[in-house]
Formats: sequence, structure tokens, C-alpha cells
Amino acid sequence: MGLVHSRAMNRACKTALLGMLVMLGVKLGSHSQEQPKQQTPTSIEAGVKDSTQTPLKVGGKVSAPRIITAPQPEYSESARSRGYEGVCVLWLVVGTDGKPHDIRIARSLGLGLDEKAIEAVQQWRFEPAKRDGKAVAVQINVEVNFHLLGSDLEITNLIRNAERGDAEAQFKVSSLFLKSDSRQVQERGLSYLTRAANQGLAKAQFQLGERLFHHAPNNAPDYLAAYVWYALANNSGEKKANKALKELTSKMSPEQITEAQTRVANWKPTPSN
Repeated sequence: MGLVHSRAMNRACKTALLGMLVMLGVKLGSHSQEQPKQQTPTSIEAGVKDSTQTPLKVGGKVSAPRIITAPQPEYSESARSRGYEGVCVLWLVVGTDGKPHDIRIARSLGLGLDEKAIEAVQQWRFEPAKRDGKAVAVQINVEVNFHLLGSDLEITNLIRNAERGDAEAQFKVSSLFLKSDSRQVQERGLSYLTRAANQGLAKAQFQLGERLFHHAPNNAPDYLAAYVWYALANNSGEKKANKALKELTSKMSPEQITEAQTRVANWKPTPSN
């Protein structure tokens, strides 16, 4: 699987923080077919083959399928940390059921982005292609674009929404700021994360527990506070929280656990100011 060279983020107007904001796009390529690479031990395939009919090619009497829903892919941490961008091209069959089948990589990006692209495209839904008014299966290419953007306007709007009390925006801003090398910026990021957690955002609660337990300043974890945030996140259905809670509990005394459980029972969400 070849790697597409990354487009360097060498724009002078962007700081490391701005470069972490992700915008993802998708594009359907139904006419110019890029053939998938030959099967190799490291190739990736996904989906179930549509056995109802032999897939056709778009053109002539065969109309192109139309995307109805196209959930955007996540960015892999490996690619994000390297500022890696590009376009992953996938070959697939859109069945008469409007679902993607037999997904294969036609142009690879690597660094975990191929897998992320496939995971997203598996969730796409189409209005099936048609010939003479009847649904038919067709083979197409789709492009999944991965770009790291971070304009001043995007960051400004995100921070503005965070300041207005939007917990999701607070969480996103905290994720940007906590990656900074500046202690002051990190402290501001922790403030945003705490505000989002106080509003009851489960993923913020879990991440706050992580920082207090695994990433505490001066290697001095705050077991009681970490327990509270893990437990609240777990109560809200955060999948990773239960395992983290068990690990933390094994390091706490019975008295600490009792105190932490009392804090959890008395906790109430706090509206963001």
C-alpha cells in the first residue's frame, strides 16, 4: 500500500493550536473509475458483496447513485499529530439496497486514515443507481478527504461558542489548548475542560478524570477528584470509564472510596457562565 505524501502545514499565519482543528469532506466519483489495488496481505476490504446482480458501471442508461447520508470520518491520532493530509480513494459497489458493499482501497493514505475512511463509508447510504427505472448495483469510486484546517475565523467562532456555554465547543477548545507547549495555554484548556465536565458532558468528565489520574502535574494524582469524574462519566454511559474506575479503585483506600462515592452522590451539574 503506497503512502500519499503529506501536505506540509507551513503556513506562517497558523499556530500549532490552529492546525489541530479538523474539517473533513467527502466526494463521490462515479464516472472516472480508479481501479483498486491488487489483493495483498496488508490490503483492507470491508462490507459484504452484493450477490443480487453483477455490478454495472455508471453511464449511458445507468444513472449514478446519490448520497443520502455520509457520516464524516474521524482523524487518526497518528495522522493528526503529523499534520498529515490527503485524499483516500475507495472502490466499492453500491447495491440495490443503497448500501456500500465490497469496499476496497484504490488509493491509500496510510497512518490509519484508510481504516477511518472505510469505517465512515460503511455507514453511508445511497439512493441506488437505476437503469430503465429499476434499481441496479453499480461500482464506483468515492473520495474521502482529510484536511487539517485552522483559520482564525474557525478558532474565533469555536472559542466564542465555548464562552457562551456550549459544552461541546468547550471540549473541542480544551482539546486544542491542552496540546500546547505553553503552560498558560494548557491551564486555559483545563479550565474549558472543567467547565464542560461540570455541565455533564460525559466525554469531558472522562478526560478530566484521565488528567487527574494519569496526567496529573508533578506526578501527584488526585484520586478523589479523578474517581468523581470517572464515576460520573460511567453513569452517563462513557464506555472507557468503567475500566478506568476499576484501575483507580485498586489504588484507593476504603476511606477514600467512601468519600469519593459521597461526592458523586451529591454532585449536580453546573451551568457554564
